[in-house]
Amino acid sequence: MSDEWMEFTKDTRPICKYGVKCYQKNPEHHETYKHPPQINKKAHVKTKTHRFKPYSKKETPKRAKNDEEQTSKDSKETKSKDGSPRTLTSSPEINLEIEIRNISINLPDNLTYYDKNSDHSIIKELFLTEMPKDFFKFFEFLNDGGKGIEKDLASVNLELIGPYDLLLGKLPVLDDKELYLIHGRFFFDPPEFQAVLKKKGKSQYHIGYFRDSPDDIPEFLASNDSEKDYVITPMAENIFAATYLYLQNEKKSSPFIAIACQKLLEKIKKYADDNDYSLEQYDMKKRKSKMLTATFHRAGIVVPYDKKSQLGYRPLVETDANLKKLFKNVEKASTQNEKDKILSELQPVITYSSIAMDECDFGTGLEAGVALFCSGLKELESSTLSSFNVAYTLLKREAFGKIIQAHMKYRRKGPDMSLLSSSKK
Repeated sequence: MSDEWMEFTKDTRPICKYGVKCYQKNPEHHETYKHPPQINKKAHVKTKTHRFKPYSKKETPKRAKNDEEQTSKDSKETKSKDGSPRTLTSSPEINLEIEIRNISINLPDNLTYYDKNSDHSIIKELFLTEMPKDFFKFFEFLNDGGKGIEKDLASVNLELIGPYDLLLGKLPVLDDKELYLIHGRFFFDPPEFQAVLKKKGKSQYHIGYFRDSPDDIPEFLASNDSEKDYVITPMAENIFAATYLYLQNEKKSSPFIAIACQKLLEKIKKYADDNDYSLEQYDMKKRKSKMLTATFHRAGIVVPYDKKSQLGYRPLVETDANLKKLFKNVEKASTQNEKDKILSELQPVITYSSIAMDECDFGTGLEAGVALFCSGLKELESSTLSSFNVAYTLLKREAFGKIIQAHMKYRRKGPDMSLLSSSKK
């Protein structure tokens, strides 16, 4: 055994879990943990992976002209986890220099509003996602009630929000189109989640459509209560079923509105039967067969993934449980030095997810973005935006990239996420 290894084995400090792959440069980290000596470099080279290392600064050997002609300027060849060759497409140029300002919303004094009979295509133009057929059918259903949409929903402690404001004639005409991307968007709503209903009053419980790509139809409707946590709970495949489920629960827990809930339940049941809408609860088994990981918000992520080459996703280097502890410790830290020390422990998660995306495992970057976003920590806002931006660009989900940029700029807490109420604060 070499002197270096003898010294390493006698060292009583705990071993760094990243071993020879540790990227930490923080002196305190190296004083706290011991790291294996890299003395057998030849053996290390033989066993290491051939995956693309974006931070490697080795000189590229000169190649013959014919070799250069055969290699695309926009791609690099490496090997997958099983040793088979894979092609890595160069990342497009991505702007990460976006300031997180958390600025207030200021609207003009003399507002005008979109006509409630405006073409429905305006919703996609303003909110960057297309609403499904049941979204509009639900509005028609409520409009036939006689008493008025808002009054009927108020009787069961609900109100329409977000894109529905266009159909209600309550959506202001603004020059700054970015503001529409945060209209009705709660603190823990990722770009995939578009809220359309909420409990009235001070509750932050809301219901919305969840989709994996801005060009896809929604996968399901889900609920979240941003005052409690970031968990997104799938409810149903259409808004009639989601509202039906909400009313069943509300009827049991709120006796004062039980009769109103029962009346609307009966109306929805009849309309669903007549128009072939299922009122079944969403089956999460269907979702699990497609999603690669549950993520922090538990709704999961779905990205292109090749099982044979394992290209598209790899797990984060930290478990969700460990990340939650680190996030909590950052929140509890009483001094800046203590906070910086904990943040340095989070850096490998960000670094390795960036490396994963360089190697075409775009899902890893998306998972990292979701985790950092769900932390809600101001200290991680830049890293959150960076992870999301790169992942959405590489996944060709640019609309989600625009939504998260607007959300992080204006991110705010509270029960009323309407542009109109936010501008008054």
